[in-house]
Amino acid sequence: MKKLQKLLKNKKFVIPASIVILFLGGLIIAFQCGVYTTLKQMSLKDTTPTQMAAAMREDEFWSSYRFNTVVFDGKVKSKNIVNDITTFALVTSDTYGASCDFTNQNTDLIIGRTYKFAAVAYRAERQPNSVLLYDCIIL
Repeated sequence: MKKLQKLLKNKKFVIPASIVILFLGGLIIAFQCGVYTTLKQMSLKDTTPTQMAAAMREDEFWSSYRFNTVVFDGKVKSKNIVNDITTFALVTSDTYGASCDFTNQNTDLIIGRTYKFAAVAYRAERQPNSVLLYDCIIL
């Protein structure tokens, strides 16, 4: 007990320890506020592959869809399989395309048929001429 009292009277220990504790507390508060703000803004958003492709082409994709789970009807244009990851290109009427990536699903989609999809937009990736949505699900 005497050692603890002596340590707490030592300014060379107390000042740096206090700074570290305040810094860690600030980080925890900032993280919690960021999580709260992000979750508060998340929602489902109905859209189309053409609207998403145009938003990506115009550099407005993340400002429009970042906090959303996008729900859309998409007509399958083509299928590509690389390393057990199936990607389906979807029909758009924009110069940019849209595609969905399926990692862990049975994906027996028929080319030319329209399906209802959902994907988390913040994971989307810009491709040279399209928007790629990861881990799409079929609704």
